[in-house]
Amino acid sequence: MSKYRVFWLVFFGGLLLFAGAMVWYTRQALKPYPANQAAQAALQTDAQVQVRAAPYGWVFLPQGPVKGGLAFYPGGLVEPQAYAPVMRRIAQGGYRVALLQVRFNLAVTEQGKARQAIAEAPDLPWAVGGHSLGGVVASNFADSNPSVKALVMWAAYPQNNLSGKRIPTLALFGEKDGVIRQEQLQAAQGKFPQGTLRETIPGLNHAGFGSYGPQRGDTPATIAPEAGWDEVAKRTEVFLDQALSAP
Repeated sequence: MSKYRVFWLVFFGGLLLFAGAMVWYTRQALKPYPANQAAQAALQTDAQVQVRAAPYGWVFLPQGPVKGGLAFYPGGLVEPQAYAPVMRRIAQGGYRVALLQVRFNLAVTEQGKARQAIAEAPDLPWAVGGHSLGGVVASNFADSNPSVKALVMWAAYPQNNLSGKRIPTLALFGEKDGVIRQEQLQAAQGKFPQGTLRETIPGLNHAGFGSYGPQRGDTPATIAPEAGWDEVAKRTEVFLDQALSAP
């Protein structure tokens, strides 16, 4: 075998190894936090809430009158189904809730996804919301879509400066959140819309807004998961009752 042939065999062999390593690294880097059993159970229809798959993800429909809609973006690298326990609770309060599924489990890849959900029920007053990175994307959507009546941000802060906006906004945080960077949150305080309602849930951590287990860098919660979901849903529902009923 000539030395040139050996060279090219080694070269292409190394190239294949490098490509394989990059594929493995990308898969690991984009590996999402999976929804756990409680989340999967919350995706089932019962006497109070109808749950069905939709082109944009899932929709939770109350069995009674519908007061408004919430289109919700999941957190970064979190399976959207992980938010089903809280989405179900909000739907029980009389809201049509659209849980959005986005490419690579990153809301930044499909920032306009909420339009599909809103288009299914255009006569309803709609809010957009999201957790963590999903909350950032929700704020971007609200900024560029004046028809949105309210904004819900869980463990998130705006990317754009929304201080000139008058859109009703709920900024909900967990006391034990170890993921959100406090210095960046403080620096972003002036970017929230005017009159933003800021609330902190005692004992709740970053992952406690969903049902996907521990998250890297987070602090252990001191509130039970079900109690945390109840509190998140209750505070969100109270806010929506006020924000979406306003003329």
